[in-house]
Amino acid sequence: MLNQLLALLADLYTPLQAFALLWVGWRLFRNSETRQLFKQVSGWLLLSILISYSLMLADNHWQWWPSFALDYSTHTAIAFSLQLAIHKVLPKQRVVSWLAYLAYLCLMWLLNYHSVMDMLTTMLSVGLLLQLSAICKVGKAATK
Repeated sequence: MLNQLLALLADLYTPLQAFALLWVGWRLFRNSETRQLFKQVSGWLLLSILISYSLMLADNHWQWWPSFALDYSTHTAIAFSLQLAIHKVLPKQRVVSWLAYLAYLCLMWLLNYHSVMDMLTTMLSVGLLLQLSAICKVGKAATK
């Protein structure tokens, strides 16, 4: 019974994150002063989700994670992308949102959905590719 409840919580975490982000995004978009932040975060979130699913497809094809006896965690990648977006738009709630995200990771580990290394390598890969895209964008802007 407890495992079923924990599994339900784990399944609801990402949709709740997305709902919270949509709600905040709607509030940002209504205000003309914060509309630019909304556009920036929306573009960045789409890029991070694209990276998350691209890594999943690449891993399915080339079997990078299984070659190290690991598993690419799409759930971790998407939740991490949403968490980073929440981090940008809700600066006053950063501690709470990061604690909730860490609780979600612990829950996935306790339920044996993924190992700690699965989740860490997934977050590291998504994070590095996001940083690389930001560096490329800055470099591109500097050459104009």
